[in-house]
Amino acid sequence: MMEVFRIGGILLGILTVFTSAFVVPTQPPHSLLTQQQRAFVLTPLMAGFGASSSKGKTSKKDNGKKKASKLKPKKQWDRYTSDDLKSADSIRVAVRVVERGPAKWFSSGEIKSKDNAYTEEAVIRHRALIADHARRMFPAEVLAIDNLDWGYTTDTDDDSEKCEWKVVGKVEAMPADIDKMIGFRGFPDLTGFYSSPGKAATGDTTQDGYSNMKSKGITGITKLEVHI
Repeated sequence: MMEVFRIGGILLGILTVFTSAFVVPTQPPHSLLTQQQRAFVLTPLMAGFGASSSKGKTSKKDNGKKKASKLKPKKQWDRYTSDDLKSADSIRVAVRVVERGPAKWFSSGEIKSKDNAYTEEAVIRHRALIADHARRMFPAEVLAIDNLDWGYTTDTDDDSEKCEWKVVGKVEAMPADIDKMIGFRGFPDLTGFYSSPGKAATGDTTQDGYSNMKSKGITGITKLEVHI
């Protein structure tokens, strides 16, 4: 009989320890919790159920730089022909294909800058327009996959191969309103993007009005190149 009581006591002790592990400790009423205690209790719950965390997230403004917007052909055409740039020199611009064939320059248009003070800045900001139109004018020579150099010349010779071209690299600081102080106008081409194709075929380098090109529904070599 004593053995039975002893075994029963042992089992009761084990059962007591086992059940105590699942007992939820009581907390004082919410009103008795201090603000610091409530924060301690709630923080782990929030962290596990959809709480927002700023760790690892960076803002677009963190680097202090504003991403440059893409220039539009029509806007830069208008600026090129505006009264603000009327007295500025027309500077020919071109691209050349890097590491493929001879170092030939393919001229696709002209840029202007206010007081002729931002030539290199104008080339850099217009790189996309210059390259797009070079591919339009020279589709077999300048491909979309090619690595390019951009350059300009102040020579007046019509033959690009006889001109001295200056490669444009990087400008350390751009004026905040540089886009309003520069303009680009492409040479006439067979697609008629900057002028009627008939002029390009005859070697006529004068441009038609840009609005006239838009009214004809002429687009560029990609769907994104439209007259806007």
